[in-house]
Amino acid sequence: MTKPDPLKAFFDADEAPAVDPGFRMAVMERVARRRLQLGLARAAVAGLVVFAALLLLRPVMVGLLVLLSGAFLEAMLMLGATALAAFAAYCLATDRVGLPRWAQRLL
Repeated sequence: MTKPDPLKAFFDADEAPAVDPGFRMAVMERVARRRLQLGLARAAVAGLVVFAALLLLRPVMVGLLVLLSGAFLEAMLMLGATALAAFAAYCLATDRVGLPRWAQRLL
């Protein structure tokens, strides 16, 4: 008498083996956890590199800021005034701000 072949019996079965949702969730959780850890490690290294670069460039940046502070002040005032005028024009053109009646009559 020959022994029954367990592999043949497995392949002769009508249905495919059932999917284990618990196992799939555990594997997906481990993969997500690993991706999170790698992402956090990359962000930490990038932050340290930027911090070190800024720390090394600080004397140059301070000297440049002191040298150009007068010109920057005028430029920043002009940019601020232009941005304020553009924002006011946008608000008036799109009726985002409810104006009082006396101001609406002027327009």
